[in-house]
Amino acid sequence: MLKKLKLQGLLILSVILLGFIFNLLFTKSLIDIVNEDKINITKLSSSSIITPSSAWYRLILPSQEFIELEDKTYVLMRNNDNLVAIKVEHAFLESVLSPYALISILIAIIVISSITRNQKQQQRQKTALEEINKDIKNILTRFEIDDKSLNYGSTVTQIRHSINLIGEQVGAIKKQTDHHVYQDKLTQLIDRHAYIEHLEKQLKLAEQNKLRCGLLFIDLDGFKQVNDSFGHSFGDEILIQVANRLKDIVRQFKIQDLHPQNGIDQNLSRLGGDEFSVFVPDIRDPAFCTELAQAILTEIERDFVLGNKLVKIGASIGIASYPESASQPQALLQMSDVAMYRAKTDGRGIFRVYSPEMGNKMRRYHYLLEELRLAISSNSFHMSFQPIVHVEDCAIDYFEALIRWQHPIEGLIPPSEFIPIAEESNLILELGDWILLESCRQMSAWHNAGMKKVKISVNVSGIQLKHRDIYNWVMDSLNKTGLPASSLMLEITESTLITASEDIIQQLDSCRKAGVSVAIDDFGTGFSSLSTLADLPIDVIKIDKLFITQANENPKYLKILNSISELGHQLGLKIVAEGVEQIDQFELVKNLGIRCVQGYLVSRPETSYNVGSKVLTGNVNHIATTGTSVWLPEVQKN
Repeated sequence: MLKKLKLQGLLILSVILLGFIFNLLFTKSLIDIVNEDKINITKLSSSSIITPSSAWYRLILPSQEFIELEDKTYVLMRNNDNLVAIKVEHAFLESVLSPYALISILIAIIVISSITRNQKQQQRQKTALEEINKDIKNILTRFEIDDKSLNYGSTVTQIRHSINLIGEQVGAIKKQTDHHVYQDKLTQLIDRHAYIEHLEKQLKLAEQNKLRCGLLFIDLDGFKQVNDSFGHSFGDEILIQVANRLKDIVRQFKIQDLHPQNGIDQNLSRLGGDEFSVFVPDIRDPAFCTELAQAILTEIERDFVLGNKLVKIGASIGIASYPESASQPQALLQMSDVAMYRAKTDGRGIFRVYSPEMGNKMRRYHYLLEELRLAISSNSFHMSFQPIVHVEDCAIDYFEALIRWQHPIEGLIPPSEFIPIAEESNLILELGDWILLESCRQMSAWHNAGMKKVKISVNVSGIQLKHRDIYNWVMDSLNKTGLPASSLMLEITESTLITASEDIIQQLDSCRKAGVSVAIDDFGTGFSSLSTLADLPIDVIKIDKLFITQANENPKYLKILNSISELGHQLGLKIVAEGVEQIDQFELVKNLGIRCVQGYLVSRPETSYNVGSKVLTGNVNHIATTGTSVWLPEVQKN
């Protein structure tokens, strides 16, 4: 309405201005007519009768005086002291045809066109603003923003208010986005990337202010068993509860550092999986970090309530300090990880403080890891074979296939050093494929040479059980090498077999039904109950060498050994004594009714060439008759 009034006022002002200009032009034309005597004019005397005219154009030319003479309308002009009259028609015609009139008309046209164009432009702008306002309101509706307060004021005012609301919403969204980008979705702690960024800032401040800092690397013990036993939903709940307990401890020790925008504690992070970390920005008391670590261990060891179940887990913690251990965030994390790994190696449920000696072990670990990759790609391994014999006649029952690594610089690297690395890095999968295939190939050759009753035993790790389709994996190797299934045995450690999933147990049972034997290795070192043996798909129990070495000295070990032997016989399982190195140990297990032995007393692991020379060359007739051979213990050679 206000714009309409302004426009009307502008039009009225334009009309008045045009009228004023026309008055000036009309007056100028009359003067020119009188001065130049362009047309006939009538001179009036003092006695002339002058009658004012009431013509309509008096309204638009109020400054002029119109009269009536002889029934015609004249416009009255003064020329010096004389009065003259000019016919209105002549005056108008002269005014219209004058150059000034043409210019005025042109100006009028320009002004009117400008006003009209401005009006149209304003209308278009108004329409565009209304469309923009409509679109903005649609955006507000999508964001579920209340726009009722915008139904007042001009369109521009409404748009301005809408933009302000959108700006506020965008700010809230950005804050929320930042909150989620840097936050672990499960535990609501900051994630690894945000944690490292925070460490970078804190370590720079520590360098400037000459402060000592500490970093704790926390890894849960037994968490994998919770996941495997109860499912990932229970595992997730454990992680949430651990995070909450860590929050409480960090708060108690007053080392919180809340983010100014999202309020997340930046000194506590979930690094991934079941790994957490706590940063101490200022160590004033040397014992602070160890006290903090002990408090965390105590808190995590408390029972976790999951529905109607009580679950116990623990933690291993590594501690590194700035600047003694490292000066960069990634390095500090790595050193604390090294210390945590030492804590796990030393028994779990404890903490360890990083020392350079630990770093040497970690460097050794990574060095061997890279060398192991190269060795696998270049096939730098070979197999050795250790015989397992019957105690009565030393007839070979089977050979255990053992991998050996002859490093080009360091020489022979023991399996006890490189196998754990292969398992932790999953390189055991590729390496295990080669071991199984090579073992089957070698046994197939001996089988074809006459050793029909001898088996080859291959160790299988928990990583392989988890990532390989065991039945198809084994059958494929047997088919490729032509080895009968009855000539193969799989050795699996007690701890691995006890915690195996139902699917793995079923696959092992399928292997047994196909003719493959299954042995439980290192029996007695795990936590299984003897009663569980009846439910496992096994044919052989291999008693750990600990019981063999202690049996002659400790009566308790002897009783356990005797119980295992009796239980094995009752369940119809073959019992093998590992680690027999002395003749008295040999006699002991023989007297206990254990029928098979393995150890250095019988033989160290031998190359395939030595096995062929010893067994095939000297016992051809025996092999042809029995399908096996004998391997006399070293002490019986004399």
